[in-house]
Amino acid sequence: MPRAHRPLHAGLYHVVTGSTRPDPFFRDDIDRGAFLVELVAALRHEHAVCLGLCLLTTHYHLILDVDDGALPRVMQRVNWRYALAANRRHRRRGHVVGRRYFSVPILDDAHLLSGYRYLAWNLVRARVVTRPQDTRWSSYATTVGLRSDYSFVDARRIVGMFGRPYGVAAERLRGFVEASTGVSEPAPWPPRVARLAA
Repeated sequence: MPRAHRPLHAGLYHVVTGSTRPDPFFRDDIDRGAFLVELVAALRHEHAVCLGLCLLTTHYHLILDVDDGALPRVMQRVNWRYALAANRRHRRRGHVVGRRYFSVPILDDAHLLSGYRYLAWNLVRARVVTRPQDTRWSSYATTVGLRSDYSFVDARRIVGMFGRPYGVAAERLRGFVEASTGVSEPAPWPPRVARLAA
């Protein structure tokens, strides 16, 4: 059966890339830092915007705003360059990315908020931390004003859904995200896709 064509139009996407399991995608924090360098370069090259991110051990999640045709170029650039750097650093060969990235178009504001809350709770679901704000490998804490790690992440669209000024709106967003336990909340995409993202 031929592969389904991915959407290429401009817009918001929830994107996930995973490792060649059981191998980790990120072996340590140096790998995560190297990935962020490549991500920032890819975003700048394609004039794309990252609204949120979460880096786990075997995969990562991004919420991206891209122009027409830019998403595959962003993903190819970041995954290829990161894989080269990781293989060089760990003195290994072979694939780092386990399968094609998948992307889910974000259709409306409700879908964006659901996807953002899902992203924020990822490391809690993975039992890495106990609260969404307790990790440096998610942009959530930066977005709600608790850290300052991700200057390249532009979450104004998400925060703006909760009014103004920014500080008050960020607190409202925090209330929205943290009111959920996030653990039993379904993924903001169809069940078939959710299995791929796990």
